[in-house]
Amino acid sequence: AVVSTQSTGESECETLEDIIRMFLEIFNSSICYSGKNNPVLLYELLHKRDVFLPFQTHPTFSTLIVNIDNILGYLNQKLEERTESSGVSVNIVMEVIEEVTRAWPADRLQATPVLKFEYVEESQPEEFFLPYIWTLNFSNSSLYWDTSRITLNVFAS
Repeated sequence: AVVSTQSTGESECETLEDIIRMFLEIFNSSICYSGKNNPVLLYELLHKRDVFLPFQTHPTFSTLIVNIDNILGYLNQKLEERTESSGVSVNIVMEVIEEVTRAWPADRLQATPVLKFEYVEESQPEEFFLPYIWTLNFSNSSLYWDTSRITLNVFAS
């Protein structure tokens, strides 16, 4: 029983590593290819910069964190220069982000592969989408629905 628990723990750890890697790749790609169009993302990443510190020394994530660390370090430096004599506000931070992303030299970031995702349709997507859409319709509509008359068909497998 101990062996199966250990392999389950290892499997969960691998799954979490895959999820973290995927998020870091998405952040990386967003910064590299459309940072100018994502000032709110950069604001949030700057705000939560400490979250990325443990990944700098992790062998799986250290290469994925380089661009994120570079841009956040540069933004932080520019922000400190700009706010030495005045306080920090959301507006000032957003102004600095927009200024930096307009002038940021693309060659200062490591090239990353363009992420491509493929939609794979389930064999019977209606089993999820129809009840989901009706739930949205029911809960967000200004129309009156008589709940005693609502029935959802069970799909035959």
